[in-house]
Amino acid sequence: MRIQSKLIEVEWNKFVPYSSFFIPCLDVRAMKQQVKAECKRMKFRVFIKVVTENRIRGIRVWRLSDIR
Repeated sequence: MRIQSKLIEVEWNKFVPYSSFFIPCLDVRAMKQQVKAECKRMKFRVFIKVVTENRIRGIRVWRLSDIR
């Protein structure tokens, strides 16, 4: 997935339900849209929140379950 001119590699096969990952970014709105689109394509139900971790702003994505 290419985000803000940088290639971000997400190992979707390892993104199991009830796990999460963090993506550092400044434009959180655009990032959320791209992640939502990819998760919809993969049929993952997710919760996305803007967070600051270790003084770095970004989004955290939690996988809830598959869409049925």
